[in-house]
Amino acid sequence: MSQQQGIMKGDTFQKISSAGFILGAILIAAGGLLMPHANAPASDLQEMLKPLGEYQYRTMLSSLLGMIGFWAVLIGAAGVNRSIAASGAVWARLGFYFTIIGTALWTACWALDIATASAVANWLSAPIDGKEAAWSVAVTLSAFGRGIVPSTWILYWLALAFLNVAMIQSEVYPPWLGWAGLIVSTPLIVLGVVQVFTPRSITLTLIFSILMLLTTLWNLATGVWVARRAWS
Repeated sequence: MSQQQGIMKGDTFQKISSAGFILGAILIAAGGLLMPHANAPASDLQEMLKPLGEYQYRTMLSSLLGMIGFWAVLIGAAGVNRSIAASGAVWARLGFYFTIIGTALWTACWALDIATASAVANWLSAPIDGKEAAWSVAVTLSAFGRGIVPSTWILYWLALAFLNVAMIQSEVYPPWLGWAGLIVSTPLIVLGVVQVFTPRSITLTLIFSILMLLTTLWNLATGVWVARRAWS
C-alpha cells in the first residue's frame, strides 16, 4: 500500500506530530532558560563547570526537559516524513533517519550534563583530601561531552536540513517554512565543524544559543502550521 501524500484533516498521526513539534519547542526553550551558564573562559574549566554543581538540581531539570523536548520533536519529524510521499520523499526519509540518530546523540549529551552536574556537586562538597579524585571524575565526564557535542550539532542539523529540502521540493508544505529551516540549520552545521577544532568559548556558546532559539521557533511554527491543517 502506498503512503498517502499530504496532511489530511482529522489525521491522528499528524495531530500527534503537530503536538510533538509544539511541545518539543516549549520544553527545549524551558530547558535552555533553566540551564545555568558560566561566563568563565574555557581555559578555566573549574569556573566554567562550577555553576552546574552549584545549581545541581536546576541543571538536572533543565537537561531532563531538553531531553524530552528533543524526543517530542522526533515525533514531529516522523509526521513530516509520513506526509511527503512524492517529490522530496527521499530527502524526507534521510532527514527522519538522521533525526533518529541525532536525537539519540542529544539524549547522550543531556545524560552527560546530568552526570556532570552530580560530579561537580560532589567535587564542591568533597573534603580537601577527596577533592582531587572528585574533580577527576568531573573532568572525565566533561571531556566526553566535549567530544560528543560537536558531532551532535553537525548530524542533528544536517537532519533538519534534509527535512527542509524535502519540504521545499514537496507540494505539502509552504516553501517559506522549508527555506526558514534550511537557513537556520546551515550555520549550525558549520558551527559544529568549527567546534570540533576550537575550544569552548563564550562567543560560540552565544551564537549557538541564538541559532538554537531560531530552531525552536521553527519547531513551533511547523507545529502550528501542521495543527491548523490536521485539527481544523
